[in-house]
Amino acid sequence: MLTGRFGDTTGRPYIEGRLVLPRLNITANVSFIIDTGADCTVLMPLDGARMGVDYTQLQNVVDSVGIGGVARDFTENAIVAFSDGANLYTYTLTLRVSTPSPDIMRIPSLLGRDILNRWEAIFDYTNGRLLMNVRSADMTIPIPSALPPPQVP
Repeated sequence: MLTGRFGDTTGRPYIEGRLVLPRLNITANVSFIIDTGADCTVLMPLDGARMGVDYTQLQNVVDSVGIGGVARDFTENAIVAFSDGANLYTYTLTLRVSTPSPDIMRIPSLLGRDILNRWEAIFDYTNGRLLMNVRSADMTIPIPSALPPPQVP
């Protein structure tokens, strides 16, 4: 079971993941806000800048519609991975990468329904519990340190 957290000052629900952008040769940890209103997972400029994304290298311009209106984004093939200590759950997806602009520079990256729809979530703010039971993943990899030692005959 994956464990998320509620932000210390905002109370927003977050989960830590590992984001890989193969074409750009970038790998980094990202603290995603869990956004059940987002159709897809979005890398926001706050994390893009921290990861060293070169926006001049991005291709595939798309329009994204959100509460603030229409935004110009890019799409990028990506892998997102989450760990529960026993397994690594990986998802291959088309990530939206938001174009930097002053009004969105403080917004965290969004974990959208392209992944969330594959989980069962327990959202218990009162008791500080944010748990996700993985129903499916593109790949599940056992973490060797979590496996029992081999039996010697």
